[in-house]
Amino acid sequence: MPVDIIGMITATPGAEVDVPGGAAVQPDYVRRFARAHEAAGFDQILIGHFSNAADGFIVASFAAAATERIRLLLAHRPGVIVPSAAARQIATLDVFSGGRLALNVVSGGDDADLRRDGDFVPHDARYRRTGEYLDVLKRIWLADAPVDHDGPFYRLRGASPLVKGV
Repeated sequence: MPVDIIGMITATPGAEVDVPGGAAVQPDYVRRFARAHEAAGFDQILIGHFSNAADGFIVASFAAAATERIRLLLAHRPGVIVPSAAARQIATLDVFSGGRLALNVVSGGDDADLRRDGDFVPHDARYRRTGEYLDVLKRIWLADAPVDHDGPFYRLRGASPLVKGV
C-alpha cells in the first residue's frame, strides 16, 4: 500500500478536548489500545512527546512488547536529552522492537511545554539545534569508532557507537 495509516496511542485514556482521567500511566490501556490498532490494520502508531505525560520511550517499549507487527512512530524532541544518550536509547528500542521503530523529530511547538522540560532555546535556534542533533545521531549510528563533536549546541568526546539499531 502506498500510504501508511497511522494512529496514535497515549498512556491514559483522554482526548484533545478533555483532561485524561485516572492514573497518568495505565499499562492495560496501552496494551489494549496498541493491540486494537494492530488488529484494525494500522501500519504505525504515533507515541507523542508531552512534558506533562508519560515518557514516550517507555510507552513505545511497552507497546512494542504487546504487539507483533505494528510499527512505532516515536515523537522525539531534541533538547530534552543529549544526542549521544538518545542514539543509544533509540537504537536499543529499535532492536527490542525488532526494527519497528521510526522517529518523528519535533523541534518544538508550544513554548510553555518546552520550558517545563527546561528548554528555553528560542524558536528559530531550535531548528538549527535539531539539524546538529540529527547529524550527531547519524554519525554515532554509522561510526565504527568513538565520535567527537564540537558544535554550537553540543560537544562530545568519545561518544560510543557500540549500540546499533536493526
